[in-house]
Parts: sequence; structure tokens; C-alpha cells
Amino acid sequence: MRRAIVAVVLLAGTGSVLAEEADPQLDAALLQCPGAAPFVKADRLREQALARRSAGIVPSEPDLREQLLEMARLDQQARDGDWSQAMVEKMLAVDAANLPKIRQVVADHGGLPDVRAVGVDGLRAAWLLVQHADADAGFQRQVLDGLAPKVASGEVSSREFALLTDRVLVNSGKPQRYGSQLAAIGGKWQPKAMEAPEQVDQRRASIGQMPLADYICVAAQMFPAPATDADGKRL
Repeated sequence: MRRAIVAVVLLAGTGSVLAEEADPQLDAALLQCPGAAPFVKADRLREQALARRSAGIVPSEPDLREQLLEMARLDQQARDGDWSQAMVEKMLAVDAANLPKIRQVVADHGGLPDVRAVGVDGLRAAWLLVQHADADAGFQRQVLDGLAPKVASGEVSSREFALLTDRVLVNSGKPQRYGSQLAAIGGKWQPKAMEAPEQVDQRRASIGQMPLADYICVAAQMFPAPATDADGKRL
């Protein structure tokens, strides 16, 4: 059986947990993981501040924005299921269909399109599509290498930067830095290999992210791990 798919939680984009409206599923998870609540609140406030700063902007590429939102909708729809073999195959097929499209968007814009081009939600959707472009780690690395200006401007959050950093490292066969990439081992979410794991919470704190134990707690509440054996293989 295929190994359990990596779980990524607290994503931006369609279905964002950082949207201004309440997310009942996340709010329920935070009741079980109270240590995560201040960090989620801080992320929500940052996202709302960006939305206010961008409120008067009319995207210069509305058609591209709609394309990105639809691609992200299909991405999320494919990930809403029971982690069965059929679901995994559908997810991979959607990712494969989206990959050449998001590659072209990035090529046309010299990186992720900015808020002025596609709006806050369009940028979030583009980031999400890159995050799930696992078949091309080199492409993910290219986008990651150009993210610094958008992180500095607040268009891309430190959380998103950390998620993509870990994704690139894992997809390149290297230990991750922030522990965001999880695998189901023995039916529980555990971080994939990390560099200096004893320092992971220090690294997470340096970018304003919750301790790893709280992150895993939220993951377990929002995305129950599939049944797996000690090697991570589906039962």
C-alpha cells in the first residue's frame, strides 16, 4: 500500500483557516489544543490586516485570479476524503493537471503573482498550488528562493514560508527545519526527519509559530491520521 500522505495544516488559500470568518473545525480543534490558540489568533490578525491594506486594490489580472481560485478549489476538493487509494490517486491527478499551469503563472510573473495582480486570495491560491507541486521540487525551490520580498512586505506569511521551506527540503530528500511535514506512523501524526530536532521549537518561535506539539495536536484534531503500521504503510 502507498505510504500515508504528508499532512499540512493551517494552510492559506481556499478554505483558509485564516479567513476573517470563523472556522468551526479549527475552533473545535483549538478547544483541545489551547496552546495553539494565541498563534492562530495572531495569524488571523495579520491576515486581516493584509486584507484591510489591500481592500482598495482591484486586481489587474482578474481572469488569472479566477483561474487560480478554481485550481485551488479543485486542489482542496481532491484532499477532502478518507485517504483511500482512490482519493490519493484523484489528488495526484489534480496536482499533475495543475502543475504545468502554475509553472506557467510563475514563469510569466517571475515568481508568485502579487496582490496587485491577483488579490490576496489569488496569491494564497498560487502559493497553495506551489506547495502541492511535489512532483517538481526544483520548481518549488525556485519559488521559495524568490519569496523573501513578499515575506518582507507581508504578502506571504512566515508560516507559509516555513511550510514551503519544509516541503522543499522533504521533497529534496533532506531533513526539514520546522517540523511541518507529518506522516502517519502507527496511526498517529509524526514529523518527518528534522535537522537538530531538539531545536525545532526554537526555530519555530523565531518566526512566530506555535510549538511543534501544539501543531501536531491541531493536525490530529482536524485531520485524523489514517490507520498505518510502524513503517507508515496503510493497514
